[in-house]
Amino acid sequence: MEKLKSIIPDRIKRTIEESGPEDLPSTCSTLLHWCLQTPLFHKILGELAGSDTALCGKNMEAALDFKRQGNSFFTKGDYASALHFYSKALRLAPIDAQDMEKNLVATLYVNRASSLYKMDRLVECLRDCNRAIVISPSYAKAWYRRGVANAALGNNHHATCDLKISGILEPSPSGKGHVERELKETRDKCRNKSSSVVHQDGRSQSCIDEKPKMKLNIVHTPTKGRGLTTEVDIPEATLVHTEQPYAMIILKRFRDTYCHYCFKELPVDVNPCPSCSIPVYCSQDCQLRAGGMFERNIPKSNSIHKSIPDELQKHIAEVIVTDRCKLDDNHFAEHRHECKGVNWPAVLPPDIVLAGRILCKAKHLADSFEHQIALDLAHNYAQTTPEDKLEFHIYAIVLLSCLQQSHDPKIQPDGVLIAQLVILISQIKVNSMAVVHMKSTDINVAPGESRAGGPSSSTLEQIRVGQAIYLSGSLFNHSCQPNVHAYFISRTLFVRSTKFVAAGCTLEISYGPQVYDFIHICLCC
Repeated sequence: MEKLKSIIPDRIKRTIEESGPEDLPSTCSTLLHWCLQTPLFHKILGELAGSDTALCGKNMEAALDFKRQGNSFFTKGDYASALHFYSKALRLAPIDAQDMEKNLVATLYVNRASSLYKMDRLVECLRDCNRAIVISPSYAKAWYRRGVANAALGNNHHATCDLKISGILEPSPSGKGHVERELKETRDKCRNKSSSVVHQDGRSQSCIDEKPKMKLNIVHTPTKGRGLTTEVDIPEATLVHTEQPYAMIILKRFRDTYCHYCFKELPVDVNPCPSCSIPVYCSQDCQLRAGGMFERNIPKSNSIHKSIPDELQKHIAEVIVTDRCKLDDNHFAEHRHECKGVNWPAVLPPDIVLAGRILCKAKHLADSFEHQIALDLAHNYAQTTPEDKLEFHIYAIVLLSCLQQSHDPKIQPDGVLIAQLVILISQIKVNSMAVVHMKSTDINVAPGESRAGGPSSSTLEQIRVGQAIYLSGSLFNHSCQPNVHAYFISRTLFVRSTKFVAAGCTLEISYGPQVYDFIHICLCC
């Protein structure tokens, strides 16, 4: 992008650097016209949005190579390394690819489940077996591995059903004999024992049921603009606000360690996107909410094997729908427009990709771009540095062009639409909140061990995992002596009072030590 910036004519740069919000349709139109006539712009666009240069799609050969490495480590008894390579293979394996007459993704899930079983990660093993069965319901090995894991967990009824299905589906006589021996052993173990069911869907659930009990009012102040107050006294430690994000994005350095939807730390059985290699999720629930339902033909349970009894057919149907969330008709799948394997979602800065999510959400809600896409939030474009003004213009044009080429040909960049996107980028710069999660340094200490120095040496680290737009949360102004505190559980913003707040007082949080994108007037600093 720096090369493109360096060859923009000085007169266009000067006009942009001196522009105000009212000038944006003209300056954006001028720069767009120049870009469309510049070979370097089209070269950059091809690298970012072209299908022939896409590096973030699925890759059958690479997936098979990682699978072979996983198999090698499994044979050596290094199950943690095997799990690592199976997970890398799953991230790259095409969902409908075949390997040795079996679905490659289903095979990888079963292989990873075997590693998890050897590592005594039985709940995670079950989840991988379920994922394999959803893709390939007639996969005998998946049912066998599920049955063995259920037996180890004490889920005796499920274990028996799983092993019966595996025995019916297993084609080889030696395999059938092995399953029968395991089934007999399971029956012997569970005789005179009660069966229990271990919850293993892995969904992201919040344990916070508390709701705010007061209404927040918007007020205008001469020094800080809009702010929030209440008409009632607020006791200390009172929950005053909760909110889901309008849009959010994970930061690049946490893409491999945190869920791209709920922002929780990833489990060992990560769930990759079925269409591209960029995001990974903590569960099928998060993957569906982020990317939507992936279109593919999943066989009906009653088409697997004609000789399977009705009670086992019912069991198969229950397993296949495990971990499926119900989405509202109006739900916006925030990753769907990025899920083409192209490079721009991985290469562009997170706040620009976030702007793309807001743009596509506006189109999703209104079914067009024929309305205001910028948010009802403050921006400081007039006070923005000349360098940032030029950068906003370039990124707005590049983002719209990428979306047009890789997502929706109906998007037609023009001066007015680009101007709105420039304002939106400016709003994100001012109003986006850092999504911070707490991480204990003791989390990797083995059970029964203690850190040097004893419990008093334990520390908590604040991890800035992503950034998000909260339409109401953005109205909390800054103070170096705040009266409320913002924190996050998964995607949800919570704001709680830190002291008694009298009715009518402005509710203010601390933005923390950062480069302020506002006029900072504070007697405490």
